[in-house]
Amino acid sequence: MLQAQKVSLTTLGCAKNLADSENMLGLLHSTGYQITTSPSQADICIVNTCTFIAESTNQSLDSLIELGDKNKKLIVTGCLAQRYKEDLFNEFPQVKAVLGTGDIEEIVNAVHWVAHNEKPKSFFTDNKGYIANKKSPRIRLSGGVSAYVKISEGCNHRCSFCIIPSLRGTLKSRPIEDIVEEVKSLAEDNTKEVILVSQDSTAYGIDIYKGQWKLAALLEEIATKTDINWIRLMYSYPGEITDEMLETIKKHESLLKYIDIPLQHSHPDTLKRMKRPLSGKATIDRIREFIPNIALRTTFITGFPGETEEEFAHLLNFIKTEKFDRVGIFTYSQEDTTHGATLENQVPDKVKKARQKELLKVQEKISLAKNKALIGSEQIVLIEKKIENNLIGRTFRDAPEIDGQVIIQTQNLESADDSLLGELIKVKIVEASTYDLIGEIAK
Repeated sequence: MLQAQKVSLTTLGCAKNLADSENMLGLLHSTGYQITTSPSQADICIVNTCTFIAESTNQSLDSLIELGDKNKKLIVTGCLAQRYKEDLFNEFPQVKAVLGTGDIEEIVNAVHWVAHNEKPKSFFTDNKGYIANKKSPRIRLSGGVSAYVKISEGCNHRCSFCIIPSLRGTLKSRPIEDIVEEVKSLAEDNTKEVILVSQDSTAYGIDIYKGQWKLAALLEEIATKTDINWIRLMYSYPGEITDEMLETIKKHESLLKYIDIPLQHSHPDTLKRMKRPLSGKATIDRIREFIPNIALRTTFITGFPGETEEEFAHLLNFIKTEKFDRVGIFTYSQEDTTHGATLENQVPDKVKKARQKELLKVQEKISLAKNKALIGSEQIVLIEKKIENNLIGRTFRDAPEIDGQVIIQTQNLESADDSLLGELIKVKIVEASTYDLIGEIAK
């Protein structure tokens, strides 16, 4: 019977994948399938994979091996499935269905097939990248009072290190009205924070609004027409930050003064080989001029083909002088089908890792100094969970999963009050570590 089938879903990779997983589970639940969070209890295991870099590819493959060893029937979707398609049938006998990044709505058919057939089947269409709408069924996985909202899918840029456009396709935006309606429904469900995600948020709307960037208009609509307390923007492309966007963020309290802007490098020669904008420094200066108290997150790649000692020293000095709030450092991953993979002067892995370690050491000092500077201050914190007798939350400076947290000591209270979960409260910072803050509820 249909109702007897239990389905689990493992999500790997980025927040965009998580949003897709939530829609897949919503579709399955709406058609009668039982959902379990435990793969060991499932009849069918779906794995929503990532293959952005070698490390994420290996993690996806390890997950398939582990579940296959438990003799589970597997359905593979996400970027790894889009990349390798039916080849997965040959490598993994337990894989019974594959579907691509644009085939999310085929998940019900795929599960039904696997439930009733032993022969593997491909559910690929010509689509790349999935865009939900306000009516798309959804079961939230992020938990708590934060939710990811995917505003667009795909990317029009062709950075020489990135495989994503070949897996997710070109930019496809959702209409402003549709996004606003989804955010309204989230607010009615007691969501306090929405995190706007995409592959390229700042290019939002260029495909459906006559070539115009419409991120500022979207932010304005969400800020003025919904009751969401916190609106967080992720994945801002450096060459597309507009004055209108910055003015909008500055104007509205609910638009968090936090921008995620992946720069990838600082040296102009490296950036040219990466096919990235050369305006990173100027863009950062302009952002800080508009919004002096902005929290900036960025990512850098070290060991890109041809990266000389001089280019690396330039990046090292850039991180020292710019003092970003949050920094992710990745070693270059040579991905097939990308332009970067064909370049000469590939940097040895040993050198890449040494450079990564040196950059992380510099950023750790910066992060510690910034956190220590907050000691004695009062910060608004979104309370997310309780662990033993401590409440755990985040300030506006911290995106979930990737940034730091605030540990609120409550031993002087009668208990860590569950009524505070999901609330925004004022916390006095009393201690600081490299990534986390320790505080107490302000009197």
